Amino acid sequence: MLLAGCLSLGEVSASQREIQLAGVTLSDQAMLDGQMLALNGAGVRTFFGFQVYVAALYLPYSMREAAHILDSNTPRRLQLTLLRDTSTEQNLSALREGMVDNNSAAEMEAIKADVARFLGLIQQVSDVPAGTVIQLDYLPNTGTWARIGGSNLGLIPGARFNRAIMKIWLGSNPIQSSLKQSLLGLGEPRS
Repeated sequence: MLLAGCLSLGEVSASQREIQLAGVTLSDQAMLDGQMLALNGAGVRTFFGFQVYVAALYLPYSMREAAHILDSNTPRRLQLTLLRDTSTEQNLSALREGMVDNNSAAEMEAIKADVARFLGLIQQVSDVPAGTVIQLDYLPNTGTWARIGGSNLGLIPGARFNRAIMKIWLGSNPIQSSLKQSLLGLGEPRS
């Protein structure tokens, strides 16, 4: 049950605070593998005026530069809370497109097997209803644990995959520029 302990939020202490964003309550701290992470930033992904999910980035310490986050080999959690029902195919399509848009052909080729494994893990899940929490937890020297709702889907080993998938939100061509700024903690969390 080590995995379950690694992925669960720690108990709320007196020093923890919560923020509300698009009806989603986010803690300003999360526990990952025995290390306390702090909320670096949060924002709402919108698409054609519709709110799709609330994204929150948890790091060991505040980082305001995307390149610094992507290059650091520190624990991190990207948490997405869905605001709309989505299908697995919609999620797979968005993930593929976001990775291709932010990684070179050579980078994608180098992690081809990792991407296939990750997409295979996601395909295990049927439609994903509003309110579902998706977590991508990175542990140095281990890799990225994927969790959807209460289900631990599995591990994608190594740092390269995590860097590539984090570029969807923090890369040079992010899925949404204002969301990137919010995750970097530049300004107030916003939709």
